[in-house]
Amino acid sequence: MDDEKEAKEKSEKREAKTESDLDREIVAGEWTRLIRFKTYRQRSRQGRILAVYQALSNRLDQLVKAFYELARQNQSLAAAGKLMKEINYLRKVRDNLLVCLTWSEADVLPELPEEVEEIIG
Repeated sequence: MDDEKEAKEKSEKREAKTESDLDREIVAGEWTRLIRFKTYRQRSRQGRILAVYQALSNRLDQLVKAFYELARQNQSLAAAGKLMKEINYLRKVRDNLLVCLTWSEADVLPELPEEVEEIIG
Protein backbone atom coordinates (compact mmCIF):
# COMPACT_ATOMS: atom_id res chain seq x y z
CA MET A 1 0.00 0.00 0.00
CA ASP A 2 2.75 2.46 0.94
CA ASP A 3 4.60 1.82 -2.32
CA GLU A 4 1.48 2.66 -4.31
CA LYS A 5 0.94 5.82 -2.30
CA GLU A 6 4.58 6.90 -2.80
CA ALA A 7 4.42 6.16 -6.51
CA LYS A 8 1.22 8.20 -6.81
CA GLU A 9 2.79 11.12 -4.91
CA LYS A 10 5.90 11.04 -7.11
CA SER A 11 3.73 10.95 -10.22
CA GLU A 12 1.71 13.93 -8.99
CA LYS A 13 4.91 15.87 -8.20
CA ARG A 14 6.29 15.15 -11.70
CA GLU A 15 3.00 16.21 -13.25
CA ALA A 16 2.96 19.44 -11.20
CA LYS A 17 6.57 20.17 -12.20
CA THR A 18 5.79 19.58 -15.87
CA GLU A 19 2.74 21.84 -15.61
CA SER A 20 4.80 24.59 -13.98
CA ASP A 21 7.49 24.18 -16.68
CA LEU A 22 4.77 24.58 -19.30
CA ASP A 23 3.45 27.67 -17.50
CA ARG A 24 6.96 29.16 -17.50
CA GLU A 25 7.25 28.62 -21.27
CA ILE A 26 3.87 30.31 -21.77
CA VAL A 27 4.90 33.28 -19.62
CA ALA A 28 8.21 33.50 -21.48
CA GLY A 29 6.32 33.62 -24.78
CA GLU A 30 7.99 30.49 -26.13
CA TRP A 31 4.95 29.40 -28.10
CA THR A 32 6.89 27.24 -30.56
CA ARG A 33 8.25 25.04 -27.75
CA LEU A 34 4.95 24.17 -26.05
CA ILE A 35 4.56 20.96 -28.04
CA ARG A 36 7.53 19.46 -26.14
CA PHE A 37 5.39 19.13 -23.01
CA LYS A 38 3.26 16.08 -22.45
CA THR A 39 0.70 18.06 -20.44
CA TYR A 40 0.30 20.43 -23.38
CA ARG A 41 -0.16 17.58 -25.86
CA GLN A 42 -2.79 16.01 -23.58
CA ARG A 43 -4.95 19.12 -23.66
CA SER A 44 -7.94 19.45 -25.93
CA ARG A 45 -7.48 21.39 -29.16
CA GLN A 46 -9.19 24.35 -27.51
CA GLY A 47 -6.82 24.09 -24.53
CA ARG A 48 -3.81 24.00 -26.85
CA ILE A 49 -5.12 27.02 -28.77
CA LEU A 50 -5.56 28.92 -25.51
CA ALA A 51 -2.03 28.06 -24.37
CA VAL A 52 -0.53 29.19 -27.70
CA TYR A 53 -2.69 32.32 -27.62
CA GLN A 54 -1.41 33.20 -24.13
CA ALA A 55 2.20 32.52 -25.10
CA LEU A 56 1.83 34.59 -28.29
CA SER A 57 0.33 37.45 -26.29
CA ASN A 58 3.27 37.36 -23.90
CA ARG A 59 5.74 37.24 -26.79
CA LEU A 60 4.02 40.18 -28.45
CA ASP A 61 4.27 42.21 -25.25
CA GLN A 62 8.01 41.52 -25.18
CA LEU A 63 8.48 42.47 -28.83
CA VAL A 64 6.43 45.65 -28.52
CA LYS A 65 8.55 46.74 -25.53
CA ALA A 66 11.69 46.04 -27.55
CA PHE A 67 10.28 48.00 -30.49
CA TYR A 68 9.50 50.98 -28.26
CA GLU A 69 13.01 50.82 -26.85
CA LEU A 70 14.47 50.85 -30.36
CA ALA A 71 12.26 53.77 -31.34
CA ARG A 72 13.12 55.67 -28.18
CA GLN A 73 16.83 55.29 -28.81
CA ASN A 74 16.49 56.10 -32.53
CA GLN A 75 18.20 52.83 -33.38
CA SER A 76 18.51 51.33 -36.82
CA LEU A 77 15.47 51.54 -39.04
CA ALA A 78 16.19 48.09 -40.49
CA ALA A 79 16.06 46.45 -37.06
CA ALA A 80 12.85 48.30 -36.19
CA GLY A 81 11.30 47.28 -39.52
CA LYS A 82 12.21 43.64 -38.99
CA LEU A 83 10.78 43.74 -35.48
CA MET A 84 7.57 45.36 -36.70
CA LYS A 85 7.20 42.69 -39.40
CA GLU A 86 7.47 39.96 -36.71
CA ILE A 87 4.98 41.82 -34.48
CA ASN A 88 2.45 42.08 -37.32
CA TYR A 89 2.86 38.39 -38.21
CA LEU A 90 2.34 37.28 -34.61
CA ARG A 91 -0.68 39.57 -34.22
CA LYS A 92 -2.27 38.02 -37.31
CA VAL A 93 -1.61 34.50 -36.00
CA ARG A 94 -3.00 35.42 -32.57
CA ASP A 95 -6.13 36.98 -34.11
CA ASN A 96 -6.68 33.86 -36.22
CA LEU A 97 -6.32 31.69 -33.13
CA LEU A 98 -9.03 33.73 -31.44
CA VAL A 99 -11.30 33.18 -34.43
CA CYS A 100 -10.55 29.43 -34.23
CA LEU A 101 -11.76 29.45 -30.62
CA THR A 102 -15.06 31.11 -31.48
CA TRP A 103 -15.52 29.55 -34.91
CA SER A 104 -18.91 28.20 -35.85
CA GLU A 105 -19.75 26.29 -38.99
CA ALA A 106 -21.39 29.40 -40.47
CA ASP A 107 -18.04 31.19 -40.35
CA VAL A 108 -15.06 30.73 -42.60
CA LEU A 109 -12.35 28.94 -40.68
CA PRO A 110 -9.20 31.08 -40.79
CA GLU A 111 -6.05 29.67 -42.30
CA LEU A 112 -3.22 29.24 -39.87
CA PRO A 113 0.43 28.96 -40.86
CA GLU A 114 1.59 25.35 -41.10
CA GLU A 115 3.91 25.77 -38.12
CA VAL A 116 0.97 26.85 -35.94
CA GLU A 117 -1.24 24.00 -37.15
CA GLU A 118 1.50 21.54 -36.18
CA ILE A 119 1.68 23.00 -32.69
CA ILE A 120 -2.06 23.05 -31.95
CA GLY A 121 -2.83 19.82 -33.81
